[in-house]
Amino acid sequence: MAKKNKRIEQSDICIGCGICVSICPVNTKLEKKDEFDPDDAQLAIKVYSGKAVLDEETCIACGACARICPVESLTIIEIPSE
Repeated sequence: MAKKNKRIEQSDICIGCGICVSICPVNTKLEKKDEFDPDDAQLAIKVYSGKAVLDEETCIACGACARICPVESLTIIEIPSE
């Protein structure tokens, strides 16, 4: 797998609207599968207890969630190359 040169960081101001969940390309790809089960799927981002929760292992750090977040709760952080 390619090394990521960025990551998504979340602040505490998330309002749990779920827009990030619906725009995520990892989630969208999983949701198209016939056997999709939202309770068992390894989603890159989901809303849990009223806040968006990122799975850093599954997230591809594309930034779609950060660009669409209405309260700017998600931020793209560049990781310097070594």
